[in-house]
Amino acid sequence: MKTNLIIFVVVFVIAILIMQTSDIPSKSGVPESGKAKRILCQQKMTSFERGFGDELIKKAQNQLENGNYKFSSYVEKSKYVPSKLFDFVKLSDMDEVTSNILKENVKQNKPDDEKLRISYYIYENDVGDPGKKTKKSKLYAGYVVYKFYNTNNKLLYQSQIDFMNKQGDDIPASIQCAIESFVTFNK
Repeated sequence: MKTNLIIFVVVFVIAILIMQTSDIPSKSGVPESGKAKRILCQQKMTSFERGFGDELIKKAQNQLENGNYKFSSYVEKSKYVPSKLFDFVKLSDMDEVTSNILKENVKQNKPDDEKLRISYYIYENDVGDPGKKTKKSKLYAGYVVYKFYNTNNKLLYQSQIDFMNKQGDDIPASIQCAIESFVTFNK
């Protein structure tokens, strides 16, 4: 009897440890760790996503589908080593890529004063940052972060997608993935 009780407790503790350390999807289908692998592009790139309120996100997705959005952008250059990425990447070109991808997701134009606000930035990985101690943290060239806000300036959804090319050739694919991640979230 005592042996059975010990075996039961050991198995129970192991089961709890396994459940806590694995990526068990939350209600929204997003792993608790934040790493996203819902869609094909997320499986090919390192990506993170987070949503805040399913109904608000659905409304924001509808605003995009109806062409009711505006976006802004900026860059974050490396500070500890000389910036090189933005010798090859122009923000205006990435704005054009963003604009074209957003337009591809518009199904019908229904103008409205209430607009989805999209803010994104391109971050250049700063390999000289003393906080980056591992080799893995210095492998990627940077990432794009897309944030989607409602008219009350409440953050509804955020995605971060890495890019690997030091000249930014793969940034358009990261932009495509970030927007696709938003469009397909909880659908």
